[in-house]
Amino acid sequence: MAHAMMKKRVIQTEVAPEVYEFVSRTAKAKGLTLKEAVREALRAWAAREGDLSWDPLFDPNWGFKGGKKTDSSRVDEVLYGRKKRR
Repeated sequence: MAHAMMKKRVIQTEVAPEVYEFVSRTAKAKGLTLKEAVREALRAWAAREGDLSWDPLFDPNWGFKGGKKTDSSRVDEVLYGRKKRR
């Protein structure tokens, strides 16, 4: 129900015929409609280029402040019950 109430925006643009054909062929090869492929491309671009400074998950000052350093030298022994080969 919430999905039906979501407002949508329409984005319209022009591209060169070569770009259109390339995107169209690629979308078809991936089993996507042109609309789905463009939406996916927009999401990927925004995720790559967007400013996430508002999101506390991406705050460089946030993080684990534990004082104990980890030692991964015994991972195989602990996980698999065998000592690491040297």
